[in-house]
Amino acid sequence: MILAISWISALKFVPWKDVLEAAPGMVKGAKRLFTAAKANTNSQPTADSSPETASFDAEGLANLDGRVRHLQAKIVELNSEQNSSATLIKSLAEQNARVVNVIEVFRVRIKMLIYVCFLLGITLSALIFVVVLK
Repeated sequence: MILAISWISALKFVPWKDVLEAAPGMVKGAKRLFTAAKANTNSQPTADSSPETASFDAEGLANLDGRVRHLQAKIVELNSEQNSSATLIKSLAEQNARVVNVIEVFRVRIKMLIYVCFLLGITLSALIFVVVLK
């Protein structure tokens, strides 16, 4: 019970107007990040064969080749992680946009409910006034 009250009091301090205004920009940014990460993942690293590597002996070349393969594997792994992170960010931004849309719908419904309650209060007051005068 105390936890629910603290959440409610914390949500009172959230600038919902700013959140509602920023949501479309967040979704666009997440989509740009996702497409950039996708494009970056599609480009594979290539090995560079320069004349400097030809001067090494066989053992040095084998060691260098192993290091290059390790670095290429690491780059592929990092690209995969970046792609999954971008997918997660895009998903979170879309969920945030849906939450913002639902909050906007609730805001409109609450406003309508307040107007209806106000009109019912006025009508009830008028009925009570008419009954008292009779």
